[in-house]
Amino acid sequence: MAKQESLLNKIEEWVEEGLISPEQAEALRRREAKAAAISPALRVRADEIFVFLGSLIVFLAMAFLVQQNWRALGSAGRILSVLVPTVAMLALGWRLRGSESAEEAKRLRLRRGAQALWLGACLLSALCFGVIFYELGLIDDWARRGASNPLVLVSCLLATGVAGVAFVLLPTITQSIAFHLCGSAALFTFLAWLDYTLPPLNRFYKKMLILMIGLVAGGLCLALSEWLRARERKGLVTVSRIFGALAILGFTFILAMERYPATWHKTTMEAIAFLASIAFIAASVKRQSQAFLYSGAAFLFFLIIYVNFEHFADRIGMPIALLISGVLLIGLGLGTGRLSRRIRHQ
Repeated sequence: MAKQESLLNKIEEWVEEGLISPEQAEALRRREAKAAAISPALRVRADEIFVFLGSLIVFLAMAFLVQQNWRALGSAGRILSVLVPTVAMLALGWRLRGSESAEEAKRLRLRRGAQALWLGACLLSALCFGVIFYELGLIDDWARRGASNPLVLVSCLLATGVAGVAFVLLPTITQSIAFHLCGSAALFTFLAWLDYTLPPLNRFYKKMLILMIGLVAGGLCLALSEWLRARERKGLVTVSRIFGALAILGFTFILAMERYPATWHKTTMEAIAFLASIAFIAASVKRQSQAFLYSGAAFLFFLIIYVNFEHFADRIGMPIALLISGVLLIGLGLGTGRLSRRIRHQ
């Protein structure tokens, strides 16, 4: 409230100094009044918490009941035990999403319920498809191949499609998380299938192929974030940026820690990881993105620690290398800060 009063006082000063017109001042006041108004529908309510907790407890009870009687259910029972709750949550979520006749506060609470239901349904749908394929006899080597079975990949892709449809129909952060989680599951099952299917390759080139796939997946998330940013969906942009950054930085970091037949192979992977981290820090300035900044800085920190332990393992070399790295980073930070100030003043 004090912050808002300070801003309103500044608006009055700006009008007196001729920096803005009275019309612009009035528009700013209306905007601040609208932002400060707290709708009762936006408050967290105890009844919502109890409903969500009760729903979770019922879901867990059903899960334990099915798990304890899984072998006794038979194929049809096992399919129905996962299919029915998935369809029921999707159907009930659709009904709550479309409750346009209710007053605004109630409609928003119902919309939150739809988000929770569709989140659970989207995540459960991958298991649902997998169980159906298995019980129909289409997955006959699950125990041997696991996630590398192509129908497991198909299950994750179908679940991603369900989550994508839910995201389009109910574009909220909850549905965005479900979509990205299902997409991540599809990515990892695709990599497992590829690892099982590909003929023996040189370890370095095999890891480079995996790296390219990870970079493409992360790039798609970042492209989605830019598309959402153009449509001013700020919260959805953040989710896509986080998943995109984790995909690119995570793949480069993990593959940099692998063992390779030649020294230059590992050096190349470490250099790619460093470049990726620095690129995200640079992009954070361009896009004013905290997700890019924190993810890039965190991975750069862990990478510096890893490289120092990996290459300077003796008692004196490692602390000195860490000291030099820290001094260089401080100098880089001060230098870029000074450069940015000079650019602003030009």
